[in-house]
Amino acid sequence: MEPTEIPFGERSIEDVMRSLWDELPTPGNFRSIQNCSSGRHSVVELEQPRAQYCVGDALNVLVNTRDYRGTPKVYGGDLILARIHSPELQASASGDVTDLRNGSYRVRFHLFWPGNVQVAVILVHSSEAVQILRRISAHDYDRIIYTGTFYNGSKKEESQCGVRLKTDKSLCEYRRKEDAEYYACFPPATLPCNTLRTMRSRNGPVSNLTRDEYQLLSQ
Repeated sequence: MEPTEIPFGERSIEDVMRSLWDELPTPGNFRSIQNCSSGRHSVVELEQPRAQYCVGDALNVLVNTRDYRGTPKVYGGDLILARIHSPELQASASGDVTDLRNGSYRVRFHLFWPGNVQVAVILVHSSEAVQILRRISAHDYDRIIYTGTFYNGSKKEESQCGVRLKTDKSLCEYRRKEDAEYYACFPPATLPCNTLRTMRSRNGPVSNLTRDEYQLLSQ
């Protein structure tokens, strides 16, 4: 059967999260930190380098990831950010990263200004860390604690907020139909729902991480 396309305005949180995660390649199972992608051991090189580039040209960089033992990775899924910058001009531009799904990534930059540029590539999370974060987001979605602050003149009250609150009681609900945004708060003690002014968040405890997983995410 062909998959059914769900209209954007009718998508649930689960639909959106599933569509994002389904785009990621599936790496091997996390066994130890030594098998994870290492920024220090990975190799970055120019692809088909030229003696001179002109403004408007494309500059391609190839990133070959390796684990902590220096062994080349054979699957993708790493979170990589890249940019070119010229500190003396205070100019910078981000690169478009393509996952080749074999442990290598192609980064394409467009050269917007003349002069020397420096290439910076950052391994934000290894593919193994991404999978751990995926599991946490699926099973510990409520670990991020949101607190809304309600104001009415000099009176201030706070209440817990979130995109999924487990309760049978009525909530202060906030929706934007044009971009399908939704979140809710428990009603404050006395103030009405329309007095919500600010929101802050903090991470709650994550209880289902192993010691190695916690160490990997802490690096």
